[in-house]
Parts: sequence; structure tokens; C-alpha cells
Amino acid sequence: MISSTQPFGMSSKVAWRVFSALYAGRTATTFFSWSGIRAAAENNTHDSGYNPPRVNDARRTDALAVASLLLIVAIAFGDVLIGVNNFYMRDLTRYYYPAKQILREIVYGGEFPYWNRYFSAGQPIAANPEHEVFYPFTWLILLPSYDLGYRLQILLHLYLGVIGMYALLRSMELRPFAAWFGAMAFGMGGMYLSEVNLLPILFCAAWLPLTCMFVRRFLLRPNIRDFAAACLFFGIQFLVAEPTTIMQSGFLIGMYALYVGWASARPIVGMVKNIAWIAAITITSMAVGAAQIIPAIDHVHDSARSHPFEFDLVSAWSMPWAKFAELIYPNILGHIAVNRVMWYWGGGLYPGMGSPFLFSIYVGLLTTALCIAGAFVRPRGSRVVLAIGLFSAIMALGGHTPILRLLYSAGIATTIRYPEKFAMMGIFAAIIFAAQMFDRLLAGDDIVRDAALGFVIATTVIATVFTIVGFTPMYARVFMRIWGMTPSAGAARMVALSRHDWMMAAIRGAAACGILFLARTRWQRAWMVITGVLVAADLIYVTAELNPRMPRRFFDPPAIAGTFPKNRADFRIFHEVDWYGSEEIARKFFSTGDAVYWVVRNGLFPMTPAGSKLRTVIERDYDKTALLPTIELTDSVWDVKRSGRQDWWEPFMAMSNAWYRATYRDFDVERKRVKGNFKNSMPVQFLETTHWPRYYFADVLVTIRNRQDFVNVLSKESLSRRAAFVKYPNFVPASGIVNGVRETANRAALDVESLGKGFLVMSVTPHKYWRITIDGRTVPAITTNIGFQGVVVPPGRHRVEMVYRNDLVVIGLGISLTTLAMVIGILIFYRR
Repeated sequence: MISSTQPFGMSSKVAWRVFSALYAGRTATTFFSWSGIRAAAENNTHDSGYNPPRVNDARRTDALAVASLLLIVAIAFGDVLIGVNNFYMRDLTRYYYPAKQILREIVYGGEFPYWNRYFSAGQPIAANPEHEVFYPFTWLILLPSYDLGYRLQILLHLYLGVIGMYALLRSMELRPFAAWFGAMAFGMGGMYLSEVNLLPILFCAAWLPLTCMFVRRFLLRPNIRDFAAACLFFGIQFLVAEPTTIMQSGFLIGMYALYVGWASARPIVGMVKNIAWIAAITITSMAVGAAQIIPAIDHVHDSARSHPFEFDLVSAWSMPWAKFAELIYPNILGHIAVNRVMWYWGGGLYPGMGSPFLFSIYVGLLTTALCIAGAFVRPRGSRVVLAIGLFSAIMALGGHTPILRLLYSAGIATTIRYPEKFAMMGIFAAIIFAAQMFDRLLAGDDIVRDAALGFVIATTVIATVFTIVGFTPMYARVFMRIWGMTPSAGAARMVALSRHDWMMAAIRGAAACGILFLARTRWQRAWMVITGVLVAADLIYVTAELNPRMPRRFFDPPAIAGTFPKNRADFRIFHEVDWYGSEEIARKFFSTGDAVYWVVRNGLFPMTPAGSKLRTVIERDYDKTALLPTIELTDSVWDVKRSGRQDWWEPFMAMSNAWYRATYRDFDVERKRVKGNFKNSMPVQFLETTHWPRYYFADVLVTIRNRQDFVNVLSKESLSRRAAFVKYPNFVPASGIVNGVRETANRAALDVESLGKGFLVMSVTPHKYWRITIDGRTVPAITTNIGFQGVVVPPGRHRVEMVYRNDLVVIGLGISLTTLAMVIGILIFYRR
């Protein structure tokens, strides 16, 4: 229980002053003087009906508000800030932490990060938005301590979220405490904190409030400085290039532009003009983000996303109807992590996934209640909020409505996955609306208070009834029937958690009732302190489980990494067992409670090997960005396996420079060895095979027409491990020797000797931006073994060089830097 005398770690005297100041600072004057919010607010002070205090008092109020927000974030994530623990859920462990180490290694090696040699025999890195190469905060990983830089790039966005939303709401002339309330609901709410393990979405969403703030300011009073600021912040989102978040940002500012235009003296003209301005802002923002956008669009055409996904993949992680109840009862579907163990009984609502994409959409009971109250007062703009909410809900529901199927059939929604992420724009609009209603509550609007109070009382009564029923035998039976459970220790644990959740919901509701009932009390300072403490405590308590932490040592290379040779750049690993997630032995290892992520770490499951400087090949394409030759090679591997060939992996390991193949250890033997503590387990063994080279001369050329030919030959014949399959006229290749190899991220130099007309195989993924020369003369690369490349080598000794350079990156970077210089120049030198 959090004591009201020590809120957020502050003394009661300090807390009293902070929240009293938040209530007293009634103008929209703010300390963000550089942004011009203060001037706009002062122009509207006389229209607000408030009694303005001195400007210095208002600045002090904002400073206290911002300080309290920063302090709350610091306390909530202090263990990560000081480096004791770190976030680990989902993609953080398996992708982002190791992938950004690759980026750091390339830059520290003195090269531009065009090419990533660690994944799938090489893949583009700068062109792939998943790596956020051009996003400024990504560069924090270049700090002397990688772990510190990695943690800071996440934590800074948590600070940015609360401060950006506070600035937006203050610019809308809300009282400081109302703005503080909205900032907490956004930055410490379930929707935003669910994105911590989805870094591209987090990095984009963090800039949404500032984007909206300056777009709004510009549309209300057009001026070049606000136009530049809007382009800068929206442009930063384009530098991250997370498509669904950008689309939602564009939809939000587009809807607001239509709303402002409709409210003008000439509605049609106003709407057309505002949409034209939004188009101009968007185009300029795209120019700011051109460094990422241009190569990313090009990369789409060369990758898995160039082909439509199956509808089952597109509709995966569609938000179930029941998830709307989370806005009132945050744990009605289960818990993401209790002592690092997921107890999510609503997993059946996500077929094939078992857990939600957005861990929670809870943003506070008061936030939901105030939105409901807004329906009774119907203020200006409420219909726009309703329209945004409905559109957001329809998109987030995905496969649960016919809309997604229609969009898919029309070829519109064929490469965008996981509809649940579209809930963001609706929740964002709802938070702003709730903050406006909270401001009206502070101003003495009894209709808002009474409507919100009635809603909260109703939800509290329901929670109380379920709390009472929860202690009857009937509750457990009904609970297990609803969620498709059979009696077991796990089911009993979930029933107990559900009982506790209803109890907490009743307590939460009672606290919200008290806040609303006492809103008009004459002891406003005490009410402010109590309300602030309860709002913060509610959000922190509920969302703490969304981002569980692991100790710092979890991110060190596992013990098994030390068993590999030191020359780790010379070979790759085929992590076969990563493909077998549905097999019985995999289910056993991944049903080990709080040790599951230790199993991932200790087993070096992709893409974690990169953190130990180990390269992998023939992996699953988790983010669907692999180049098409890689996809075709992977499909061929499993086609050959399905053909019944017993040693199906051997030819592919030979082609792929793979020296090690991962297989599961016996589960029962391993459990006995570690005495049931799977945090110390070694679930995978890496079988050493022949040390196949990455660059070698083929001894046989096999001409094929297509991938199916490739599969047919490998399924029926056992050829030399140095055979090369090519779409090229057949000839008998001469033998040759690779005398030396010097390889960096973007280059490879080979000293070779061919005893005749030979064929040099390069086990590196082919792409159009590779330039291969023999003794300085460019030669055509020939796709080899479906997923690699090779060249014909004339007799004699030669220097073969491979250079990877994507000129679109250079062009895009030039456009971005030029546009940024113009935008920042306007912000610095232009004065109204």
C-alpha cells in the first residue's frame, strides 16, 4: 500500500506544494517558451474565464508539474535507469538487444551500416526500418557502455511520452492538473507502456503528442515556425518509419484538420485548405525522413513484404471484443507477468498467439469514466473523438469484423500485420478528451462529475458483486468453463488471481468514487494531493507487470557461447530447433515458468547469438523483412526435409557455411542435471559438423530452371557438397583455391587461384547493390544455390572484391539533411 504521506517518494510538504500549484496555475502559460505555447496561451487567457495568476507563478506551476512527472517515471523505472535490471520481454531479448549490438559493431569498425552479416547469410541493415539506423536516439548505443546506451534509448521515450502529452494538453488551454492527469494516462498508461517491447512503435508514438501540438497550433494560427516544428516532429516519426504508427498519426491530424475546417466560416473551403496544409506537412515530413523512407520502400520490393501475406497472418493479433473491458477492469483477461510468469487466461481469444499484442489498453478508471461523462455534456469536438474511436476500434478488431477481409481482398491490407496496434489512435484521442473533461471538473462542472460518478459507482458495484461471488465454489467452475480450462494447479492459480483482481477493482472503484464525490470540497489542496497519489498509484500498480525486468547478468553471453571457436566470423550456426516450437520437447522447455527466457538465452535462440558475436543462417524471418532469395532458400530447406531425405540438412549446411547444428537436449536428463532450476539449463546442444567454407570453388555446376528444380534434385540425388546450382549454362568448372579472405561489414576481398575456367561460390545473400569485381573489372553476380551468389573466374591468380553500397541511402540522407537544415534554421532564426 502506498502511503498518502509519501507520494512518489516526495515528502508530504513537497507533494502538497506540487499538487496545489497544479490546481492554482489556471492559465495555459507554460515553461515551454521556446515552442510558443506561452504566447498562444496568454492570447486566450481572457477567453478562458479563469483568473490568471502571475506568469512567473504559472511557470513555477509547470515546472513542478513536469518535475513530478519526471520523478514518477524515474521511480517506476529506477532499477533500469541505474543499470541493476533491464527490460527483456518478447522482441527485446530475441531481437533488439542483439541487433543493436551489430549496428554498434559496424560503426565502431569504421563503416556505414549498409549490410548485416550476422543474420541469414547477410541482410540489409540501413534499409530495414526495424534497425532504426537513422533515428537520432538510436545513436545512444554508441556510448562507451552499450548497455547504458540501450537502456537510455528506451527510458528517454518514457520521459518524452509524459512531457510531450503535458505540453500538448497545456497548449490546448487546460489547467496544469488536467494536463498532468492526461500526461499520466498516456505516458504511464497500459497502451504506451505495452510498446516498450515494440521499439519502432514506441519510438514513433513518443513523438505523436508533439506532432499533434504543432499541427494544431499551425492550423489555428498559420505561421512558418509552427509549420516547421510540425514537420520536424512528424518527420522524426518518418525517420523511424514504423508504418502503422505513422498512418495513425496522419489519420489523427487529418481528422483534426477536417474538424477545424468544418468549424470555420466557410466549411468546405476550410476543410480543403486544411487538408492541403496537412498534405504539405506530410510531404515535408517525408523529406525529413527520406533517409529511411526511400531505401525502406525500395527494400519492400526486394523482401518478403513484396508478396501478400496469408490472411491468417494479416489478421493475427486482432483485438477481441472482450479487450474493451480492460478499459474498466485492467486484468479481466489475465496477467502478463506475475513474478516473470504469464497467467493470461484470455489467450484463447488470440488464436495461434496465446497472448495480446498490446499487453494492456488500461489508461485509468477515471479516464474511462470521464470519457463516458463527456457523452452527457457533448462538448465541441466530441463527435470527432467518437469518429476516431469508432474507426480505431474497427481497425483494431481486425478479423473479428468483415472490414479487414474486404480490405485484404481489395489488395489494401495485404502486408500489414497485427490489427490490435490500431487501438492506439482511439485511446490517444480518448485520453485527450478525458483530460478536457477533467479540466471541466476542476472548473466546477457538476454534470461531468455526476455522470462520471454514476459510471464509477456502477462499475464498482459490479466488481464488488464479483468479489463476493469469487469466494464461492461456483465461481471457480464458471471461470474454468468460460476460459476452457480443466482442473489443475495452474487453473487454481488463475482463479485465485482473478478473485484478487475483482477485489482490487472494487477498491479502485471506491477510490475513484471518493475522488469524484469530494471534487467540490473546500479542502482543494488535500483533494489534489490524494487524487494525484491515487491516479499515479493506480497506473503504476496495474502497468508494473507489463515490463518485467531481468538482472543485468541476463544480458551477458551465456556459458555455452564460450564453447565455440574464437574465430567466430568464419562460420555460421543452423539453429534448427528454433523452427520446432510446437513439438513436445519444445513445449516442455518453454513451460518452465519464470525460467522461459533463461531457456531462450542459454539456448542461444535466434537472434540472441549475435550478442555473442555468433552468426546464424536458415533462421525464421520474424519481422518479415528478409530478402527474397533468403525466403526461397528457407522454403527449399523444408521442402527437401518433407521429401523424406534423411540427411536433408547436410547439403544446406555445406552451402551456408554452417559448422554447427542446434538440437534439443533430453528434457528429463537436463531437468535432473540442474535439479529443476532451468535458469541454469543448457537446453540446446550444438553439434559440430564439417567446417564448410564461406567462399569456395564449385566442383560441379547443376543448371536449374527454378526453385522447384533445385528442390527436386536435392530430394532425389546426393551430389558433391561443393555442387553449385545455377540458372546458367552448364560447364565443367576447374578446381581452384581461395588463398585468403579479408571480410568487413560491407566488403570482402578474396585472393583466389583458378586452374582453369572456374566458378567461385560466395555464401552471401545476393542483392542488387552488391558490386563484384575481378582484378578491378566488374563481373555479373550469378544467383547460386537459390540463396547465395557466385562468379565465373578465369584461369590464374586474381583479386576478387565484393562491395555493398546502397546509393538510395545516400540520396535519402542528402534529402533528409537538407530538409532538416531548413526546418531547424526556421525554428532557430525565424521570429514572429
